[in-house]
Amino acid sequence: MTDSSERGRAPHGGSPLSVTQEQLWLLDRVDPGNASYNTPMMWRLDGRLDAALLARALGAVARRQEMLRAYVVAADGVPHQVVADEVPLPLEVTDLTHLPQADREAETDRILAEAAHRPFDLGRPPLFRVALIRTGPEQHVMALVIHHIVSDGWSLQVLLQEVADLYAGLVTGADVALPPLTAQFVDYARMQRERLAGPRGEALAAYWTRQLAGAPVDLGLPTDRPRPAVTDFAGDRYVFQVPEALRAELGALARADRASMFMVTLAGFVSLLSRLTGRQDLLVGTPVANRDRPEWGPLVGYFADTLVLRGDVGGDPSFRELLGRVRSTALAGFVHRDLPFRVLVERLQPERAANRNPLFQVMFILQNIPARRRQAEMPGVTMTRLDDVRSTSIFDLRFDLFEFEDELRGQLEYSTQLFDRSTVERIASQYVALLTDACADPDRPVSALSLGGAHVDAAAFNDDLEEV
Repeated sequence: MTDSSERGRAPHGGSPLSVTQEQLWLLDRVDPGNASYNTPMMWRLDGRLDAALLARALGAVARRQEMLRAYVVAADGVPHQVVADEVPLPLEVTDLTHLPQADREAETDRILAEAAHRPFDLGRPPLFRVALIRTGPEQHVMALVIHHIVSDGWSLQVLLQEVADLYAGLVTGADVALPPLTAQFVDYARMQRERLAGPRGEALAAYWTRQLAGAPVDLGLPTDRPRPAVTDFAGDRYVFQVPEALRAELGALARADRASMFMVTLAGFVSLLSRLTGRQDLLVGTPVANRDRPEWGPLVGYFADTLVLRGDVGGDPSFRELLGRVRSTALAGFVHRDLPFRVLVERLQPERAANRNPLFQVMFILQNIPARRRQAEMPGVTMTRLDDVRSTSIFDLRFDLFEFEDELRGQLEYSTQLFDRSTVERIASQYVALLTDACADPDRPVSALSLGGAHVDAAAFNDDLEEV
């Protein structure tokens, strides 16, 4: 592994970007200042917090994790990532305790929104910031915002845990030694490039070319408004709860059919999309962590990528039969997960449009989150995760399910250019109703599963749209 100080002293050199990093860099070049790939994480901190020690812990993690000191430079149009030896600590502290309560809450919301939506300059490190707001004698709100080009969802948990561990050591005076890192993200990026250039890369491309041959690249999901010529990524979120009884039934169905909770809930999503669109062949995106080596696990970096899974609802199968199809497709997809989405698009050359994502427009995600991750502990401080304040949506719909130890929660992130909130609420309700019916009788045809109300006529929906 190359010494980080050598990389830091190479202002016009550096290391190659991963394929997914390069895609984000290209998007930033086309639309500089777009904050759609800012990733915020918000926490309420209750207890006696020492802001100075928190800053020291953040600084220590930045020295340990190279991507927290990374930035991108281009030489002759080719981007490289450079790791700076040192970066200024981007901790912004604001004390609002002098304000009346109502003003304090409004100003807190404003600061959080500004921190989440302020663009990063990819050519200037660091590509993360922390806003710490004091709202009471022993109350703070903290926003960690990091650009996706140097992180992913897994990275945020790594970062938070390392900061908490180091802060605990500073408060208690204990000597906290984090496990040494045996690699850095630039090693992964270099390995990925080498792998794709060899026989493995060609075999992966051949598999996905066969798998997606002839698939429709436009889902045709009914929307409340015509698709604009260019998307502005404006979005909103709707959160809903899956009943505990249904969660248990989904788990039982998964065990009975040798499937996972992801496969069962994805089968439900494919069923619903088929009912809403009238399509029997459709594509759905889902993320993969790409941390299949132990040395990648404790790193901050953009490892995640996207799989495109093909849903086959042809022949009006029973839900159980569809689950079997989804299971086979998912298992084969994960075996061949190493081909970056960008390379897949370049290989397939689908018809491109400025107002929709290539290949798929909806994303499905199931995250298994132990209950303890909703709260984290530092000495004298309890950290509670807050809903973030983003108002963007990269996809038409992004459907998240969060499986905690004691509940299953859903979240629909949607394009406000396309959908009204009432429509998204109805989609969530229909999804829960369909899964409830599927669990009650998994041998019932997908077309007969209840949507919990009046039948949704996709053709009529589209006819109404054409009259707008």
